[in-house]
Amino acid sequence: MILKLKPHFVEKIWGGNKIKEIFSLATDQKIGEAWIASGIKDNQSIILKNKEEIELNAFYKNNKKLFNNYKTADFPLLIKFLDAKEDLSIQVHPNNKQAQELENYPYGKSEAWYILNLEKNHEIIIGLKTTDLNQLKKINKDNWEKIINIRKVKIGNVFDIKPGTVHAIRSGTFVYEIQQPSDITYRIYDYDRLEQNGKKRELHLEKSIKVVKDYQNNESDYKSEVNFLNLRILQLINNEIFNLQKWHIFDNSEIKLNADERNFLIVTAIKGKGKINQIEILPFETLILTYDELKKITLEGNFEMLVANPKN
Repeated sequence: MILKLKPHFVEKIWGGNKIKEIFSLATDQKIGEAWIASGIKDNQSIILKNKEEIELNAFYKNNKKLFNNYKTADFPLLIKFLDAKEDLSIQVHPNNKQAQELENYPYGKSEAWYILNLEKNHEIIIGLKTTDLNQLKKINKDNWEKIINIRKVKIGNVFDIKPGTVHAIRSGTFVYEIQQPSDITYRIYDYDRLEQNGKKRELHLEKSIKVVKDYQNNESDYKSEVNFLNLRILQLINNEIFNLQKWHIFDNSEIKLNADERNFLIVTAIKGKGKINQIEILPFETLILTYDELKKITLEGNFEMLVANPKN
């Protein structure tokens, strides 16, 4: 079965107009995120099935065979588009153990980014310039660049953001993000921005210091490239949580996968449009290919897509 997903849209203080343009949203809100594959309560993607609209997590729970009876009770991944008109807060996420201890939540947040577009800075924030974590308590507008590491990026760069990594997306950046199903974020610095109530946004310095690790080299080199007839597959990320690839389809092609290894696929078109097992996929549209579809996948068209699956 192939499932078409409708995103859940999230307003953010730093959000822009790109997501609104892509999905033809008529709103004055600053839409910063499109949760294109989400089973998180109150923020779920919707399966469009005939004339029905079904919440993704409910469908997952009620149809586990279609997902190879995957081990988690709830949908195991969260995938988003992020449109940063302004800089995001400098932040860090806990690992599973820390999330359980600090928030009584089962999952921390391991994530990865694929840079889809850049309009301004061509920079991201990742890692620290200091080993003295107490400096994080003193961070302000005059010294944050001396404490936090800034690096240049380009379209197509991929980053594996492990829990404990200090990081932030900067203004003018459009990102595909895959992560664990958790939204636990500890803000370290937020440029003294104000909420609608006129107060500065809350920081979480004590918790941040508890979870920070000094990861610097998070950029993921392509581990491998495999070429089939009219299909090129680039391996982007392959960690203990998820697998992420980029498929470039040049014409008509066919591929057979190990369904037991992959469980199911979440595919997102990032350039062009085409067909997967005769189902059309449009630019920035996301589909789920369930377990039964993986043994033989036919591809038609000239398009690129990001292909994700949870790890066993």
